[in-house]
Amino acid sequence: MNAVVLPVLAPMLTGLLALLWSRPAAGRRVFLAASAAAQLALALGLCVAAHRHGTLVLSPGGWGASVGIVLAADLLSALMLALSTFTALACVLFACAARPAAAEHPLQLPLLQFLVTGVNLAFVTGDLFNLFVAFEVMLISSYALLTLEADNRSVRHAWSYLAINLVGSAVFLVACGWAYGLLGTLNFAGLAVGLDALGDDPRVSLLALILLAVFAIKAGLFPLYFWLPNSYPILPGAVAAFFAGLLTKVGVYVLLRIFGTVFPPDLAVVHGVLKWAAGLTMVFGVLGAVAQTRVQHILSYHIVSQIGFMVLAIGFFTPLAIAAAILYITHHIVVKSTLFLVGGAVQHVFGTDRLDATGGLWRALPWLGGAFLVQALSLAGLPPLSGFWGKFLIIVVGVEKQEWVLIGLSVVASILTLVSMLKIWLACFWAPAPAGAVPRVPVTRRLTAITVGLAAVSLGIGLGVQQFLAVAERAARQVLDRPAYIAAVTGQPAPAATRRLAP
Repeated sequence: MNAVVLPVLAPMLTGLLALLWSRPAAGRRVFLAASAAAQLALALGLCVAAHRHGTLVLSPGGWGASVGIVLAADLLSALMLALSTFTALACVLFACAARPAAAEHPLQLPLLQFLVTGVNLAFVTGDLFNLFVAFEVMLISSYALLTLEADNRSVRHAWSYLAINLVGSAVFLVACGWAYGLLGTLNFAGLAVGLDALGDDPRVSLLALILLAVFAIKAGLFPLYFWLPNSYPILPGAVAAFFAGLLTKVGVYVLLRIFGTVFPPDLAVVHGVLKWAAGLTMVFGVLGAVAQTRVQHILSYHIVSQIGFMVLAIGFFTPLAIAAAILYITHHIVVKSTLFLVGGAVQHVFGTDRLDATGGLWRALPWLGGAFLVQALSLAGLPPLSGFWGKFLIIVVGVEKQEWVLIGLSVVASILTLVSMLKIWLACFWAPAPAGAVPRVPVTRRLTAITVGLAAVSLGIGLGVQQFLAVAERAARQVLDRPAYIAAVTGQPAPAATRRLAP
């Protein structure tokens, strides 16, 4: 199906045209916003198609899966594309509303489109090397965005992001070479067949652990998350919101894809590593958030902590746990993007996001304060908001597996999340502004409308969770149905020995 390639081509061509667009700057903004809206419509169309027909496959050039590039979009891929394009649209609109066109760096929004290109390619690729290419497109774009408007101090904070991701890319390339030497293919379907044929060969677990280390870097998993909390806050509000919402979730998506579809389902050692790394990620991330005194730094540490919940569900590795992970990813992308946009609005008003230099926003901007409060409580997991349901399902699976320590860590992390989010609320919104905190510029109605709209989407997920959970369960079944994926990509029935997770 040729439409599978459009989520990659559309943002790439949009970025190129935006680079060539000279004047007027306002016209370029309209073009970028219209393109982002069209990309969202396309992604939603793919969601409907994947829901009806299963995995959609495109082999560019007519090459077979064993020798050519394959693009494949099942319901999980399509859902992630929809979330990516939805977040990109919100961030483009926020960037346009935050400052006049003349004050905007001409490369910012085109680079954001190139970043969307890499993200979307990661969601639809069907082979390891093309996944490596997607990561490199993402990283090159993100390096440029991190340093585009940064001063010398901020560039130093971006160094850890650059260094750890370069190491991760090198290890990933080595893993691709070893996988090709071991199995003769890098195609996901071919890898699944080859790994099953190896049976209990210890090289299967070793390859899985190497790839786990690579994707743990991308996801910000303990102990490889140190690059994240200092790098995201140096970004402009709109760009930071996209980074916060999507980049680490690409790593989580790949963990779902690789260990759900490619590797056999009986890798107990790997699943154990995932579970305990997730538990430590939850705790260390939230402790870092409690210790911070700046809005964007608190929110950045919460990205780390919340990644722990998603990966914990993957580590539990049951159909319900995978569905819970997908539901939690959906919730978190919307909530975290909103919170970073509100943090950007706070910085937009006061020129700083230090808690002791802000205040009084509840009376001045009640709608913005309401949007923040809804998303903050959702992040902490209070019912009936969207964050509660994913955590609840993860705990249900944990109880079934009698993982009492990990359940306890998740509860502690949730309580400390509430404490640290209320710290932001009380300092920025409820407390009166300190004498020296003088607002620089007002928050426009468009900025407020964007954040309120995102909060409404999050509230809709929580109140309509039955429908979203049904979609997540169907997506989880597709991810775990390895024989169906192999048959869709190769055009041939999967070997009888193909292992799959029992429903």
